[in-house]
Amino acid sequence: MKKTALQEMEVEKKHLLEELILEVNEPEKSEDKDALLVKAKAEIQKAEQLILNNENNKNLSSKHNKKLKNDLNRKTDLEKDNREISTKLLDRIENNTEFLIDLDNKINLSIIEIDISNTDVKNAIAALRKVDPKKAAELENTINLKSKKSKNDNNI
Repeated sequence: MKKTALQEMEVEKKHLLEELILEVNEPEKSEDKDALLVKAKAEIQKAEQLILNNENNKNLSSKHNKKLKNDLNRKTDLEKDNREISTKLLDRIENNTEFLIDLDNKINLSIIEIDISNTDVKNAIAALRKVDPKKAAELENTINLKSKKSKNDNNI
């Protein structure tokens, strides 16, 4: 069956109308880029803050572990010498133990939050890559440089 010129024009008109509707429904590419860039940067900042908080908690844990170890050694020495152990020392040991248990739970939870946040960062960069591959690559390079610097700082 041959199409008439009028039928072909109707089909083309319908096709152009569908394309126009899609363009109207799609947000501006530049707005997409900006929104996705802002979201990716916000996710990166959130991840960095979680990592920083986790490092602070680890340092605090290390500090309190040393204190607890010293107190436990002092308690052991007093027991060997058959000397009385002060309630102040026992309270300090108990408080540090409880504090460390809470802190270890907080550290474990923050590790999970960091993993989730890292996934969010990767997803945000992947979405940005679809509309602005150059900016996505820049963000990834920035993250990699910060990561390398952090590893080098920890090895010193």
